[in-house]
Amino acid sequence: MNSELRDSVLHLSGDITVKTVTDAAYRQFERQCRLKETGAIDLSQVSRADSACVSLLLTALRLKNQAVELRHIPESVRALADLYEIKDWVTP
Repeated sequence: MNSELRDSVLHLSGDITVKTVTDAAYRQFERQCRLKETGAIDLSQVSRADSACVSLLLTALRLKNQAVELRHIPESVRALADLYEIKDWVTP
């Protein structure tokens, strides 16, 4: 998992799975979410995603008090959000 903040958008890329979200990657993501300028999260470059990605998005929504735009959510994350009955929280 990679994360980079550019022009107020936090870009996530690579695999975001329980095997790839390390403690260091999670801490970096959390720090980036806490930044005032982070206004959106873009997942267009995510190649694989599972429940770890859902957890990251919920973390971002909690830290930003729901004031963050989620862009290009992978279909696998949409399906999990539907399964967990939180679709309204993470999908526009």
